Amino acid sequence: METPRHARKAIRFPLEAPIVFWWTDTGIEKRSEGRTHDISEVGAFVLAHICPPSGIQIGFKVFLPVLPGFEPKTRVEAVGQVLRVEQAGVEGRDGFAISTWHTLLRFSDDVL
Repeated sequence: METPRHARKAIRFPLEAPIVFWWTDTGIEKRSEGRTHDISEVGAFVLAHICPPSGIQIGFKVFLPVLPGFEPKTRVEAVGQVLRVEQAGVEGRDGFAISTWHTLLRFSDDVL
């Protein structure tokens, strides 16, 4: 029996939230922003007009919507790698998948 091409390692949760991300390409630090399409404990899919190249290390911050019991400035901060870039996907914007290595949940300036 053949295994699925994109076997999921974690459950994805649909989440549309603002994200800022940065990477270094040929010694030049670059920065852009977009919106998450979905997120999991091991990564995210991001919709953006400017996408980093596949395979590159990336840092990012996702600004979570205000939820009951959470501070208004709650965000996810992470470092990972761009797994793939997709052209003109959902909503007519390009997108890319991130696999995360290190993740922090921040409430205002506190770290968890």
